[in-house]
Amino acid sequence: MSSDKKFNLVVGITGLKAGGKDEMARGLQERGFNVRRVSDAIRAECADRGLTDPTVQQLMDIGNWGRQHSGDNGFWAGRLLDLLAVEGNPNVAINGIRNPGEVETLRRLAGPSFVLVGITAPTWLRYQRAMKRQQGGDPAELEGFLAMDDRDRGFGEPPDGQQVDRCLALCTPENTYHNAGTLEEYKQWLNFWCLSQKVEFQLLVPVTES
Repeated sequence: MSSDKKFNLVVGITGLKAGGKDEMARGLQERGFNVRRVSDAIRAECADRGLTDPTVQQLMDIGNWGRQHSGDNGFWAGRLLDLLAVEGNPNVAINGIRNPGEVETLRRLAGPSFVLVGITAPTWLRYQRAMKRQQGGDPAELEGFLAMDDRDRGFGEPPDGQQVDRCLALCTPENTYHNAGTLEEYKQWLNFWCLSQKVEFQLLVPVTES
């Protein structure tokens, strides 16, 4: 794909589980962005393998397989960006970035159009949110959540595995939000951030729950 000529803005969203990445994605969708997840490409691979309702563990394992098999830690992000280029919307957001290789690939392919945003929150608050949302694949008990969270952050993971802490370290302060307050405070920050990126509010696509 030819770098940034196909896009005005490519927003990569990284962050810890149940920290608020989906709220950022929803806000951008309301502003006309084509919003997808890195895991959309992984889910397509799962479907090809007959896994119609993959668990978080299976998504992680197949995600790691794709990076190892291709020798490219940004394999899934690159595949997804190619699909987004075909769909034609010049403003896109890719949610769920979990490996620095994905950041490198998006920077290489999207050039100066790419910006990485990180969303963080305290562990205890993220656990409460995870219990409330009851998203498929989320562990129901604290021990399971902490184990999943450690792997997501990169503890015990190989360089081509889940490495969210390393991705967050690549975010600049102005592109990082600590989501420990109210939803209204989050939306105010998002409005300010969009203004800094010259993103205007315009509802161009239907908003769906994720």
